[in-house]
Amino acid sequence: MVIFNKKAKDITGLENAALQLIISFLTAAFFVGSKQGFAINIPQSSILPIFILGLLNTGIGCYFYFSSIRKLPVQTVAVCGYLEPISAVLFSVFLLKEIMQPLQIMGAILILGGAVFIDIVINIVMLNIFVYSEIMFLFHMVLSS
Repeated sequence: MVIFNKKAKDITGLENAALQLIISFLTAAFFVGSKQGFAINIPQSSILPIFILGLLNTGIGCYFYFSSIRKLPVQTVAVCGYLEPISAVLFSVFLLKEIMQPLQIMGAILILGGAVFIDIVINIVMLNIFVYSEIMFLFHMVLSS
């Protein structure tokens, strides 16, 4: 997703978020329609919370995400992508008072550890590439003089 967002240079911000939401909606509607039909019963009391959730969480969240994705390095976007499920679990624990099971705790540790590990590895690789290019430049300068 990150790669294709960076390649779609002419579609930015609100257009990008709207297109992705529309395509996601059509995909989900097709899947739901093929599995259970299009009859959906939504209680009257649930319409406003669903509308607010869709507008704030999905609409505005996607707008901010897709607007900033071009300006951030890929590894930063990837780390943020890993942190999203962790934040959902932590919010459920602290705000909804849900109890985390040992498997959930282990999963959270693995996700955070993986994100930190990848960030460290990428920084080390980038540093090695920089050092190698500097050494080659100096070697070239010595040979050409």
